[in-house]
Amino acid sequence: TLIVLGESVLAVASGTSGTDWAPSAVLTAVVGFVAAACIWWQYFDHVGSSGIELGPRPAFYWGYGHFAVYAGITAFGVGIQLAVEAAAPQAALALSTGAPSPVGFELGARMVLAGGVALFLLGIAFVDRINEGTTNDRVLLARLGAVAILVGVTVLGSVLSPLAFTAAVSLVLLALTTFESLDAVPREEQSTG
Repeated sequence: TLIVLGESVLAVASGTSGTDWAPSAVLTAVVGFVAAACIWWQYFDHVGSSGIELGPRPAFYWGYGHFAVYAGITAFGVGIQLAVEAAAPQAALALSTGAPSPVGFELGARMVLAGGVALFLLGIAFVDRINEGTTNDRVLLARLGAVAILVGVTVLGSVLSPLAFTAAVSLVLLALTTFESLDAVPREEQSTG
């Protein structure tokens, strides 16, 4: 998981390197990095590994459930790179012609970016359900709600610039990460109290 996340960060850097440091591309990269940090936090702080200790069947499901996690993170990295690259020509075109920046981000790129995050969230929801003692339905519903929001943002995102679309995806991840972090505190206090 850490290696695939590292590749996502590398995709952000790679996307930025060919943009001549266009402000919208740099901001898109920064917002994408925030999303990558949220993905890291989601996985390493909220997904346990007890599924591999519960027996052969749960270990099988836990292990193969990670294919969705890895594929989602990989797609997210590609989507961020596409968003950064798409943000740069818009700024360059606006500066060279004096015309307003064209709005919109292609459906395929939106699906890769938001779909990757949605696949990641579905993957960790599945893996987390395999783990012993993880029957927190509020977290599961929050993850599924975030997936639904991402689908809506993808469908309606044609009016958004690459920066705005990436920011919307990052805000969904940031809200979910905040919710899960705040939800984990009361459960930890209940188990020690």
